[in-house]
Amino acid sequence: MVEINLLPQQERRGSRPDAWRYATYAVLPLTAAVILIPELTLGSRLSSLRAERDQLNGEIAALTPTKQEYDRLQGEQRTLEQVTAVATQLRDSKTYWTNDVAAFSAQLPRGGGVAITSMNVKPLDPGALATMQQGGVYAGKNVVREIDLSGTASSQQSVVNFLNTFENSPNFAVNFRSLQQDGDTGRYTFAASVGVVSQAAIPAPGTPGVTGDGTPPSAPIAAAPAGGTDVR
Repeated sequence: MVEINLLPQQERRGSRPDAWRYATYAVLPLTAAVILIPELTLGSRLSSLRAERDQLNGEIAALTPTKQEYDRLQGEQRTLEQVTAVATQLRDSKTYWTNDVAAFSAQLPRGGGVAITSMNVKPLDPGALATMQQGGVYAGKNVVREIDLSGTASSQQSVVNFLNTFENSPNFAVNFRSLQQDGDTGRYTFAASVGVVSQAAIPAPGTPGVTGDGTPPSAPIAAAPAGGTDVR
């Protein structure tokens, strides 16, 4: 039996395959590929990052004892630096007061009518010494430490004799400060500083026989006798 389509040509339904259907079939695999490929790439990257993280954690765990030892050594270094700084400061500021007091005691005059009531040893820096020497104090002597004194005396002459004992010594110098008499007892109270000389006395400029720079002048050269010198 043969079927004959009697409908007009414009009303007949197309019998050719639907193009949209084929297009849909083609798009589905592409869509799946677009979704799955980034997911697979991201998963691979995450796995790689996890492996790197585990490796770094292992290295950190292996280096932890070394880091702890380094921190301990750093702490010891800071402690030693602090101790060294304190030791250096003490070394630079020490005044050798034991030797100074012993030398001072050996220089004290016997039976001079003077009683010392207080004594303090302190260093004297070169800048302060230069300023004092410009005012005529400790002139010509390299004073490195001072012994501040206060005391009492039976008379003014006793104080003068006491201080002259140190002033006339090449190892000491004197900076007189004050002298007062007690109206009730008649005794004198005085204050002075005795400078401890580190080296031999340095002649002060202006001293007879000393040039302006503190050195003695050279000896004059004698004139040769007439007729020249006789060298044999």
